[in-house]
Amino acid sequence: MQIIDCHTHIWPDNVAARAVASLHDFAGVEPVAEPTRSGLVRHVEECGVDRAVVCPVSTKPEQVPGINDWVIGLNEPRLIPFGTLDPRCADVAGEVRKLRDQGVRGLKLQPFFQGYGFDSPEFAAMMKQISGRFVVLAHGGQEMVPVEGLVTTPAALARLVRDWPEVPFLFAHLGGFRLWDEVEEHLVGRRVWLDTSYTFGHCPPEQLERIVRAHGAEHIVLGSDFPWQSPRVAIEGVRGLGLSETETAAILGGNFERLLASVG
Repeated sequence: MQIIDCHTHIWPDNVAARAVASLHDFAGVEPVAEPTRSGLVRHVEECGVDRAVVCPVSTKPEQVPGINDWVIGLNEPRLIPFGTLDPRCADVAGEVRKLRDQGVRGLKLQPFFQGYGFDSPEFAAMMKQISGRFVVLAHGGQEMVPVEGLVTTPAALARLVRDWPEVPFLFAHLGGFRLWDEVEEHLVGRRVWLDTSYTFGHCPPEQLERIVRAHGAEHIVLGSDFPWQSPRVAIEGVRGLGLSETETAAILGGNFERLLASVG
């Protein structure tokens, strides 16, 4: 059985220190290890993780091509590259073709840091390009520090699921960081996947277990949000849920393999 962490973040060696400093200024967080290609590979090896998904986030539309070229070029067997897209990118169709041609089967969307909403014609046009081609891992809920005008509420994510039925959505932080009551209202039981990133130690344990059991372990995926949480914490958290061995193994790796296979 492979253990796969579906939600990690790294930066090029010459960018990582600035990215960490910026996020520390924003949220006061400290990395558990160096968030670079080599730092992630070392850390997941130490934690017993077989493979990790790299989730890049472009903060400006013009960054999209370069970031996608970088993740495609990581060339590390333990790492699974996801791409980034922005609805205001100059050539969304070209980036979609490039990513697919290079074997990338997933995208990370982070509307707050990318600075867009779900209701623009540009977003709809981007989703048409994505539909049926990629797993879409989208941030769910609040940020580490609460922000106003939140785009990724569980209710808004539920509308995405309704409006784009051909897109296999994977929502981070069990669908809604610090909005888990709303997750239970709007997302539990829907046709969507939820990851465990940055939930253990943040979501009340009894509510976390309730969400997993009510939604179904077959649609829960291991994620850590490295470098802000170690995959060791996430793995131990999943193993502590009291699920069957089969359910636990599925969350730790099998579910993600099945999800990724759904887009060919």
